[in-house]
Amino acid sequence: MSETRSIDLHNFTVAEAIREFVRFYNSCVRSGYRERLEVIHGYGSSGSGGVIREELRKFLKAYAETFGEYLAGESLRNPGVTIVYPKEILAALPHGPR
Repeated sequence: MSETRSIDLHNFTVAEAIREFVRFYNSCVRSGYRERLEVIHGYGSSGSGGVIREELRKFLKAYAETFGEYLAGESLRNPGVTIVYPKEILAALPHGPR
């Protein structure tokens, strides 16, 4: 069974959450880890989807060539997570996320 590493982005602003994700992701890649990363972001208190979840997935889509693949947690019956399989280092964000 393969190892899973995870990061919990609750209690961050969107900008902080994206920065923390990039830091975590790059740290995993630099250490040679290429297995499943579980990004815990929650579903949002409004019940219509959280801002961190939405912005993280937009970010992942924008940088899709950098990731081996990512999987929305809905397919795992948990919309509060996103699964990412790392491929290569993410470059520094020039203007940072919103």
